[in-house]
Amino acid sequence: MSQKPRNKLSMRVPRDTLVDDGEDGPLILGILDLSLPCRRFVVEHKVAEVGKISVTAEFLLRFVKALGSCSEEDAQTFFGYSRREMAYVLAEVEEADYVDRAEGRLSLTANGLGLFQPGSEDPLIFEVERKTARIGLDLLSLAPADSRSPSVFELNLPELPLVDPAQISSATDRVPVQFRRHFRELAPRMDSVAAARRSLYSIDGVSAEERFTNVVRVKLVSTGMKPMQVEVDLSDWRSDHELADREAVSRSVVQITERLGCSRREDDVDAYRLLIELAPEYFQEWTRRDGLSVQRFYRHAFTARGDVRADRQTTPIVGSLFTADNARRLLEVANYGLRRTKHPSPVLFWTVPQAPMWGSTSIMSEAVDQLRDLVMRAGDFREVEAIALTAGKPERWIKRGFTGWKESQSLVFPGGFEMLLAPCGFVAAIVHAPIGAPSGVPVPLGFASFNPRIVDRAMAMLASQAHRFGLDEALSQELVSPAAEPLSPDLGT
Repeated sequence: MSQKPRNKLSMRVPRDTLVDDGEDGPLILGILDLSLPCRRFVVEHKVAEVGKISVTAEFLLRFVKALGSCSEEDAQTFFGYSRREMAYVLAEVEEADYVDRAEGRLSLTANGLGLFQPGSEDPLIFEVERKTARIGLDLLSLAPADSRSPSVFELNLPELPLVDPAQISSATDRVPVQFRRHFRELAPRMDSVAAARRSLYSIDGVSAEERFTNVVRVKLVSTGMKPMQVEVDLSDWRSDHELADREAVSRSVVQITERLGCSRREDDVDAYRLLIELAPEYFQEWTRRDGLSVQRFYRHAFTARGDVRADRQTTPIVGSLFTADNARRLLEVANYGLRRTKHPSPVLFWTVPQAPMWGSTSIMSEAVDQLRDLVMRAGDFREVEAIALTAGKPERWIKRGFTGWKESQSLVFPGGFEMLLAPCGFVAAIVHAPIGAPSGVPVPLGFASFNPRIVDRAMAMLASQAHRFGLDEALSQELVSPAAEPLSPDLGT
């Protein structure tokens, strides 16, 4: 009697990590530019400058040192000097107390021996000079800081917090120690020609002058497996050996980046659902009954990282739009979308998410300007507006990065939802929320597209809420598209 074959049960083994070991790699979540308070100081000081004695005196000193001692006649004969020439040379070295003359013999004095540095056969002398230096130091670590004219946008960036508020009031008192510590770094800025021959002799006075600002660029770096465990990378600002002298700045950066963490919001599910409503065909593979399979789509976005092509209208995005790679992808999407549209709009709309320090980088300001230029050329416009749409008052750097802004009195879209829309051109939509854990640094995740159907849906989505942002009739009209598809009225706010 034959037995019926048993039914085989297959089980999907739950994934312990977001990506496999072989797929893992660095992930840049975002870039911040932070304002570092600095001040200029005037330092009165003296330097000991290495000089040269005359050539004839140098040869005589080297000759005497080599022999230990010698007779005056031997030296005169060796160099072929006349009596008068020999007397002149001896007068120079004897007056400077470099050579001792006794019973017709020559030997080096202690000062003469001191002219020969270890490992050098050339005698050197030192001259003390008074100097005045105007130097820039940051007010956190009191390390050298370059002075330049910041842009209006940079002047409005968030400022690094002072670890110790007393640092400001006591800065002048602490400058002498720091000036001595960093003299080798500062000397070439004061005199590039003579710097190598100078050493600091004394510091006589310090006075404070005007304040100025430096910009510290911060990369937030994580990994594909653990995207919310962020490390601070300051290599774009200073080299490793320079950072060793700026520990106070590093600590302040860590302090401010700790504010970026958050817990999952109740409306994060609604934010991901908006992604599906915008691009249902694209998200079909990662959509479940209860919404977007965030971890599966994250893995695809992290591992795919494909370039934008004419036959690939939608590309996944992981990380802020203001990283080098994502900014490049965004511009490529914009180029394709604006080339294929017959009806470009002279307006860009940017829905700003409720994400700490969003847009606090000059990359944001530059991206806005570049996108405006692209739209301007595509439509032969004289001017293109870039409107930030915010829930409540925007941060001061957002006001400077856009040509204008519109405020709503309450949340219009879910808090973590971000959307850039060039009507009839292209769209980028991202959700800022923790992934893989209940709390942590938000991991921006979404897409950028120049697919006409997705762009039309985005226009319809924003048009349905235009009144809540206070968009006037002219701006609202830019969101009207005859090819737009109907969209669910429930936006999950």
